[in-house]
Amino acid sequence: MIKVKLLDYHIHRNETTFRYYWVNKEIFKQVGIEFTLDSPDYDYAFVGQASIIDKKLSLEKSNSKGLEFLSKITGDYFIIDGQDSTSLMGTIDVFRESNALLFLKTVYLNDFDLYKKGWINGRMYWGEGKYKVPDINKLKPKMKLSGTNWGNTFFPDGKFKFFNYNSNKKYDLCGMFQYPLMKNVYEHKLCQTPYYNKNRKPVYDLINNPKYNACKLIDGKRIPEQEYIQNMYDSKIVFSPYGFGAYGAPRDVQAHQFGSVLIKPKIDWVSTTPNMYIEDKTYIACKEDFSDLEEKVDYVLSNFKELQPYLTENARNLLLEQYNPENLVLHTYNIFKELNTIKIES
Repeated sequence: MIKVKLLDYHIHRNETTFRYYWVNKEIFKQVGIEFTLDSPDYDYAFVGQASIIDKKLSLEKSNSKGLEFLSKITGDYFIIDGQDSTSLMGTIDVFRESNALLFLKTVYLNDFDLYKKGWINGRMYWGEGKYKVPDINKLKPKMKLSGTNWGNTFFPDGKFKFFNYNSNKKYDLCGMFQYPLMKNVYEHKLCQTPYYNKNRKPVYDLINNPKYNACKLIDGKRIPEQEYIQNMYDSKIVFSPYGFGAYGAPRDVQAHQFGSVLIKPKIDWVSTTPNMYIEDKTYIACKEDFSDLEEKVDYVLSNFKELQPYLTENARNLLLEQYNPENLVLHTYNIFKELNTIKIES
């Protein structure tokens, strides 16, 4: 049995990164991995992104703070980036200078060479910018998929709650996402707000088209949870545009829970496991610039009675299969097994 300590578990964002491991700790014990939160006695430490990056600081100062944190760890450790963005900004910079055994992340770009190009804070879907990782090929051998993503945080035990559905939904479209951001959000001294808003504006414009009956948030303001859930349940189509991240927003899973058709920008440029997105089988993809969004919406509404059960049942079956905790425990087991320094039970 090896013992793994989840450092700073209760810090916001670390908790979501580590939730899957902790919720399923008894299953992990069956393959010889024991997770702990407080024990001073452990073999390896998992370090979440919230412990090593501080987006309120400049990138340089954030990196220094992260390395200082790592310098106090005794023994071997892994860095785990649980963010839903493919960006490596901040976490990979600390990893580069650290003694971490591996860098685990929920989601990467399929083509690692794209990391060599400059993107706005590392987010390819926001456009060309200054942040790049020129030495990605050198770092790549120690970079692996964590085997978790935001789907695991939503139902970490793999027990999805699905609702009965019918085709008589009163709303055509559900656009209950935050837009516009009402205040400036900064990340390593760069204002994120204009890029976030620009990415969501075409969808917002469409849900305001009078030819559709749509539910939406007013000025991006939150509504009571039960109202939010009921509106989504009553919608034929749920939109999921990119935000700060690109993969696995809770609303993507909720669409399948409620029997709504999910439309989101094509996401085949992403590498992750588990993967809930299969174009035209579990979701309908539009172009990243949304130039065909209205066409896709009209297609779904015209064929809703056929598409709803097909896409919903495919997605539900895939969620149950892909997010089975035993499969994900095996993924983590194999990560440990591949390290020659680790002896683990069969």
